[in-house]
Order: sequence, then C-alpha cells, then structure tokens
Amino acid sequence: MDVYPDSFAFVQLHVLDEYSTIWGDARWVFYGGQYTPTAVFNGTASVVGAVPDHDQQYNIYRTNHFLPLRAMPTDVTIDLGAEHLDGQTYSISALISIETDGTAKTLRIYMVQVLDHWPATPEYHRNSFKQAAPTHDISLAPGDSQAVENLFTFDADSWANQENIKIVAWAQAPADSGPAEVYQAATRLWPLISFPDDADGDGIVDGADNCPQRYNPDQVDTDGDEVGDLCDNCVTATNPGQTDTDEDRLGDACDNCPILHHHDQTDSDSDGVGDVCDSCPEVIALGGVDPFGRALGTIDPDCDVDRFDVTSFAVCFSGPDVTAPPPGCNSDDFTRSDLDSDGDVDMNDLPVLALNLTGPLLSPPLYMGAAACAACHGAVHSDWAGTIHATAFDTLIAGGHGDDPLCFACHSVGYGSASGFVDLETTPHLVNVQCENCHGPGSNHAADPQDVFMGIDLDASLCGACHQSCHGLCGEDHHPQFEEWSTSRHAMALSSIQFHPYAQDFCLQCHSTDYRLAPEGDKPTLAEAIYDLECAACHRSHGSQNVSQLRLAPTLLCAECHTMGDAAPGAKPHHSQAEMLHGVGGFALDGAPLDGPYTPHSSAIPDQCVTCHVLRESYGGRDQPANSGHTFEPNMRACEPCHTEAEATLLVSITRDEIESRLSAIASYLDPDDPLYVDPSTLNPEELEQYNIAKFDYELVGADNSGGSHNGNYARVLLTEAESFFGIVP
Repeated sequence: MDVYPDSFAFVQLHVLDEYSTIWGDARWVFYGGQYTPTAVFNGTASVVGAVPDHDQQYNIYRTNHFLPLRAMPTDVTIDLGAEHLDGQTYSISALISIETDGTAKTLRIYMVQVLDHWPATPEYHRNSFKQAAPTHDISLAPGDSQAVENLFTFDADSWANQENIKIVAWAQAPADSGPAEVYQAATRLWPLISFPDDADGDGIVDGADNCPQRYNPDQVDTDGDEVGDLCDNCVTATNPGQTDTDEDRLGDACDNCPILHHHDQTDSDSDGVGDVCDSCPEVIALGGVDPFGRALGTIDPDCDVDRFDVTSFAVCFSGPDVTAPPPGCNSDDFTRSDLDSDGDVDMNDLPVLALNLTGPLLSPPLYMGAAACAACHGAVHSDWAGTIHATAFDTLIAGGHGDDPLCFACHSVGYGSASGFVDLETTPHLVNVQCENCHGPGSNHAADPQDVFMGIDLDASLCGACHQSCHGLCGEDHHPQFEEWSTSRHAMALSSIQFHPYAQDFCLQCHSTDYRLAPEGDKPTLAEAIYDLECAACHRSHGSQNVSQLRLAPTLLCAECHTMGDAAPGAKPHHSQAEMLHGVGGFALDGAPLDGPYTPHSSAIPDQCVTCHVLRESYGGRDQPANSGHTFEPNMRACEPCHTEAEATLLVSITRDEIESRLSAIASYLDPDDPLYVDPSTLNPEELEQYNIAKFDYELVGADNSGGSHNGNYARVLLTEAESFFGIVP
C-alpha cells in the first residue's frame, strides 16, 4: 500500500466483531468466507488461516501474493478525484478507461471509504472498511472512458482522523459471487481534492511537484535530493533513487536493517545494526560488531566474549602475515579471530578483543544449523537427512532460484531473523529445512540441554508458513496444503466433538493430534486436548519410509480412523469407509458374513483412499491453481484413465441418487414417528435378530457417507438384505 499507493490497495473487512457492517458481511458472503482470517487477492486467490507471528504472516502475504499479483499487466486505468460539497460530505469521481490496445469488457465499479490505522488496537489494522457506495456496471471498448460519481459523508470516527481517510476504488469482473477478477485499483488520500495537472491538489503542478501523490504545498525537502519529505523514504540522507530493498518505507541509505522490515529502527545496543538484524541486540560492543551484530571476538555462536573466546583466540594466534590457520585452529575460528580483517591473527587484533570482552552473558537463542544437533540426536538427524527437507535448497538451485530471496524463507533456516540465513556464501550451514525451522533457534539448548528445552509445536500453522500456494511464483508444483487443510473437516476434527454431549475421551484417537502422538498413560482428555487433526497427525516431520513422510503406508493411514472397527449387529457402526471400500463387515439375514470385494476399487487402485481424495495437480496458470488434495474432497480427475472425469462424475451421481433413495425408503421403517415404523419390541427373537442385521446393514451404508461411490455393488447387496426384511420392493 505504501510502495504503490496509486494502483495497489488492500481493504480490511471486520466480520463477527463490533466493527462489522452490513456491506462488509455481504462481501464476506460474496467470497464464501467461513474462517477468519481470510485474505482474498486480486479477487481470485485466497489464503485461509494464519500463523501466530503477525510479521511472518505479512511476509507470507507479501511474498506469495502481493508481489506476483501486483505485477500483472492490466489495460484498465482508474483516476480518482474529489469535490468538497458541504460539511463532511464529498463527491468522489472515478474516471475508468480501457487503453487503446486493450480488450473490451464489462466492469463492476466498487468505491469504498476506509480509515487507516483504525481501530487503534491491535497495531496491524490497516485500511479498515467504513462505508461503500452502490456499485456501477459499465461496458467499455478499447480507448473508451466513463466517469462514475458517488457521494460520501464521513462519520465521526473518520472526521476525527481526517489524515487517515482514504477512498479506494476498483474495477472487478461482474459476478454474483466470488471469485471475480480485479482489473485495477486506485486509492485517494486525504485531503482528496485534486485539480487538472495537480493530482494531490496542493497547488503545485505535477511536473514541478517534489511529491505529486501527497498534499505538500510547502514542498519541504530536507536532504535536497528533489524528493519531498512526505514522499522521501530517507529524509536525512540524499537518495534520489529511493532504493528500499525490504520495502519498509525506509530507504537503504538510512535503514539500519535494509534486508528486513523494521519500521521503528530500534537499535538497543546502539551498534548501528537494527534489532531485527542484530543477533545480539542487547550487547554493547565498543570494539565493533560483525554484520550480524555480534561483538568482534565472539568466536563461538554465543553473544558474549568470555574465557572460551580468549582461549580459542590464543589457539589461532599466529603473528603478522600468517594467513593460514595454525595447528589446532579451524578455519572458521581463524576467520573470526581476525578482528581487524587484515587476513592474519596478530597483536593488532588484541585491542579489539579487549574492548569487547564481556565475560559470560545470558545469550538470546541463535540459529546453529543441523550439524550442531547431530551429536546428541544422531538417529533423528539420520532420518531427517533422508527427507526432501534436507535438500530443499538444492531444489532452488536446480530451478535457477538459488539467489532468489522470495524463496529463502521456506528453503533455509531462520531467513528474516537476526541470526538466520543470509545467502549461500555467508551462511552455508543454514541452507535447507532443518531442525530449527520447526523447533526454533538451538544455541541455548546446545549449551545447556538439561535446563533449556526446544519447542514442539503441533499446530498446522507451523507447516503452513511454507506449505501454502504462491500461484506460480514458486514453480508449477508448489503446494497449497495449509489453505486447503484449513477448509477441511480435519481442521475441525476436535472442535466438532469437544462439546458434543455423547463424545468420550477415546474419540480423541481420531479427532486430536496431541492425543494420537502422546505416549500411553499421558493422553489428554476432551477438556485438555488442543489440536485438531494437524499435519503431524499424518506426517512424520523427521522422516519415514513412506511416501510424503506419512506415518503409515497410504492404504493403512486413512483406515486407522475411517473404519467402524469391530462393530456388529446390535451396535451402531461409525466411519465405515474402509469396510465399504473392501466390501466387508455386513451380514446376510441368516447371519452369514457378506464379504466382497464386489468392486475392483480396493485392489486395482494401489493407494486406495489417497488416490481420489489427495490428488495432487500442478499449477496451470491463474485459472488452474495448484492443488495438493488436502481438502480431502474426492476429485473425479483421479478416476482417469479408467473413466473420464465426466463419466466418473455421472457414475457417482447416478449411484448416489439410487443409494440415497433406497436409504430414505428404509429409514421410514426405523422412524418411530413414521406410519411404516417397525417396533422391535413387538418382534420374536428370530425376527429381532434379523431386524438388528437389517438395521446394521442400513447404517453401515449410511455411515460410509459416500452414497455408494466407494463400492456401489456392496451397498446394493447390503440394502437388499434390509429391504428384504422390511418387505420393500427395490
């Protein structure tokens, strides 16, 4: 919003809270919103769910959505202007145009008023929605323009914060529900008024205005670089190019951490390295610091310069002009002992060491790399070394992205953090996805493993920080698992039963990750369980012998929960998908087992459930997003080549109609309020036994919840038994 104020906009809607509005709720429904937060980008792409760190969440949005989507070319232009009518009322006009070499299209024009930095808390509220004008549908040919006008009267909140008033307009494809592509956006800042050749209405024509987007009639330019202070991202240093690598509105010329967002420029130890880039932000180093903010002379990965460092320095001391490590000194220690950067370790380095000598200090946790974990966790390290996480950076290099910072956050350790990955040359020990990506920085644990423990986080958002789509930016096979999982029933597995009156603790074995992974004797209760079926419930992060690091082979994993177990007539079956697929579990009226398979699905499809329910599809452009299959909804394209998608869809529909119709007919005989009800208390023992079998077969088919598509023939066999008992003619 700050870097591209004239063509990039973000509107924050409040729903389900005290700031929600009718229009905001309608917009929520337009895009089928179910969970907060939900972010919709360009009207077509969405992210559902969030990670706990707001800065990290913003970086996910920025790298995965803002960057690729804001770069899309468009043939639509929007010019906003305003006229003050009376009191708190303004007339806002938008001139919508199609460029001469563009394409004719019908546009739906939205115009809303937002209030920046409102409500006051929490601090990340930006462009919060206040009011909307009625939409206008216009049709334009190439070279055509049309003006749209709306009246806005600003409420008391807005009028008290006039500097935060913004008008946002956008042209979107007409649709009654999302997705609907946004062709262009425009934002008008306070004081809104504009004149010909004077976009910001400050009385200075655009060609002579040193800040043509912002109202600044005084034209103040403190550093004399011909960029007015209101537009200058570095007011105190001349930087006419306005280079801002991290896009935090602070130019590199005056940014104490130019590679990471750092709005407030906090530098606690006044060493010139901003806290977000500083590995040791509290340690004052009079003798200078390295690019990571660590005191020169800190030879170990800690923040202090103590006896250990002096001893290591002594081992590496070799005198002037000796540029090779002496015996007993490794090359890394030798490099860090060269405190004046002249290539040798001699008497000239001692004053720097003396100035920075601190003695033992409590150190913030720093990233060390997986090699530091291997000494104590050899078996786990070996398992990890066999996973694709262990070669994640090789994937970047093979794809030509080894120097692309957009990829570093998910292919290295701690990128974006003070002691994290910088580049392949500076921090080669932090390439790939390692232990500390999941457990956090490990230096303090390595120094004191008995008292400092590493974190274990089972929340899917930990994996979701990387396992979410980037709409082609990261290659064709990127993985939107987190967004898809967030909309699945797995994401609600615990909450769906936690307050159910009939739920019991043993249900958690299929509804809670922390229960599934907890050792026997230490299982949580319904009231204590925290996690739904998160990623870790199915995937073993340290690696496994199964595809995709699954805890069990695909044919066994789903069946752990999607099974009715040992249920038999007289009891009610639940989750009978495994039994239906394999054609087992039901009974004939004479008590004989009805064993299948009745369908080739269980034998001819090697991976069974996951083949149809977790089908992975590559990114195929804006109209065909990547699909990881983690909604777990059946995908009819998985039926190829045995069936076309159309054939499979038709077969499922026909089967479902038949099975659900037959289930409905049988249900009448089991409903006490139905005239056809069969009262089991009136049956003799032989009839009651058959009744229980008929009811069980009926419930087995219903509990499968596939409408017979898992095994239509077996469903028909079971329902025929039930129909026979109740005298129903199929």
